[in-house]
Amino acid sequence: MADLGVVAPVPNAAIVPEVNIPDPYVATVPVADPYAGTDVYAPPPDVAAVAEAPAPLDLGSLVTDAVSGFVAQAPVPDFEPGAVDDGGSLNWFMIIVVAVVGVLTIIFSLYLIVIYQHPEDKNQAWFPKLVVLFGMTIAIYTVLMFPLDVTNSQVCDLNLPLVDCSTTFPMDILWQVVYIANIVTVFVLVPFAFFYYEGDSDWNPGKKILSSILWTLGVVVIVVVVIGIPYVLAGYAQYTVQNAISGVLPVNVLKSPQIEQLSSCIPAQDIVDLGANACEASGARTSTIKVRVTLIIYTMAIVATIGWVLLLIFGAIGMIVLPMDWIRQFISRPRTTITKKQYVERAKDLARRARDIQYVADGMKRQKKESGRSRKWRKNYAALQSQVTVLEEDQAQLERVFPQGEDPAYSWTITVMLYWLKLVFGILALMVSITWVLQIILYILIDPPVTPLLNTAFIDANNVFPLFGTILFGIFVFYLQGTVIKGNFKFGLNFLLFRVHPIRKGATVMSSFLFNVALILLATTATIQFAATAFALYASNTAILQIYGNTLTNIEGIRYIYTENIYIYCFLAVMLITLIVILLRGPDRWKKKKPEDFYSM
Repeated sequence: MADLGVVAPVPNAAIVPEVNIPDPYVATVPVADPYAGTDVYAPPPDVAAVAEAPAPLDLGSLVTDAVSGFVAQAPVPDFEPGAVDDGGSLNWFMIIVVAVVGVLTIIFSLYLIVIYQHPEDKNQAWFPKLVVLFGMTIAIYTVLMFPLDVTNSQVCDLNLPLVDCSTTFPMDILWQVVYIANIVTVFVLVPFAFFYYEGDSDWNPGKKILSSILWTLGVVVIVVVVIGIPYVLAGYAQYTVQNAISGVLPVNVLKSPQIEQLSSCIPAQDIVDLGANACEASGARTSTIKVRVTLIIYTMAIVATIGWVLLLIFGAIGMIVLPMDWIRQFISRPRTTITKKQYVERAKDLARRARDIQYVADGMKRQKKESGRSRKWRKNYAALQSQVTVLEEDQAQLERVFPQGEDPAYSWTITVMLYWLKLVFGILALMVSITWVLQIILYILIDPPVTPLLNTAFIDANNVFPLFGTILFGIFVFYLQGTVIKGNFKFGLNFLLFRVHPIRKGATVMSSFLFNVALILLATTATIQFAATAFALYASNTAILQIYGNTLTNIEGIRYIYTENIYIYCFLAVMLITLIVILLRGPDRWKKKKPEDFYSM
């Protein structure tokens, strides 16, 4: 915040203050009478005073001058808390929506666990399931919090400060609660549940719990070191401010006819050059102030920075492969069903491949007992998992082209309709990906922005009906989350860089659920920060924008990553590389080498 220049006239004189407060704080000073209403206790005549306010400006508090020792009190218009324009009814509507969405989120998360869980985990592994349910709920809540924050900031009348609005949610507190739950889930609950689930089956429960606690403590220690040491040494936010001073005029000049020839700004004369003339703010001298950020805000910033690594890799890959896979599946769709003879031949081939995989798996079990999980063993195990996944996909494809049951014709009709839906969703997803790229280039990277683009679309949609803009905004944010998940499966499975835990309907073990929940929670923090940057106009006056749009971009050590848009440039670069690789190599070429493997007739 800039230094506040305050005029110090002779006793019984009047003040004409000129307040100029640049970013990151903006204040509006409503003044009914520019020549009255301010009591000033000043030093002797002809002595100038400068009051500096290094902290955020509170127009209702006393501004104390450390140089000359005077105190000036700026009047604040009388606002009545709760003076809203239809705020009460909208607030009740928001509460009902939040309650309903909260219940639906829990039901949806529970449904995913039931549908995707492995048969071996049915009616057991209750604690990992609770952690997965809690983590999935928190991830969805985090994304839903953003449109709630936007709606919350628009409840009160524009002339009423948000802090004085008694009918809104305390979003700053809610954001911190959600992020604390996110962090605890990722670095405490998920590791403990993961290690307990993966513990040796020969161990008793006590030994598994003790082993899980020790492994979890190791994770917590690493997190504390990674976050705690930088916070102690560099947990500050730096703000660049401009210094400005103003001059003084005696009362007789203010009351004389000459006042009509003067502007509201009084030039500084014969004053020590502590800054630039307040009437010429463009020439003001700049300085930097440091403010210690809270530990939770700093932790949120570090976790978001880590999550950005996942987002720029998996999210960028998913932006390309998500629409292209749907479109490719439609292009490669089976045109007709196969005969029973063809079905038997291909079923035999699948059985042969299944026996080969089983033979390799038995050998790896013996190797594990003899020499443990070596690096080579883990690599071979990841390759084996990949082959199992491909085999299951081929089996599902074979069942689609040879429908069985009471009404095979009906099953085939549903299959054809699903492929056409994939084409429709693929085209829509492609449009969303292109719109995201345009939003990044035209609004974030080009300074000043060429167009608000989606910000304007959301605002216009809200003007039609309040929920339209919220739904549209949610679609784009959730799509960004979907690209992260899609990129994780695509990149990890095909390149075998690390062990992957794929999500498959009816065949997902709890360790895979836990792994992906932790991944989604980490990426969610970066998704919210990315959305806050891309939709800053739509999200103006929100609590999350104050955290990610103001504090995060000024924290020492990581500020330049965001101010120079390093992550975003990397995001676009990974998208371009993915597009080139797919166009040159072809999608899934490493999995399907023969056209007949698609069972296209």
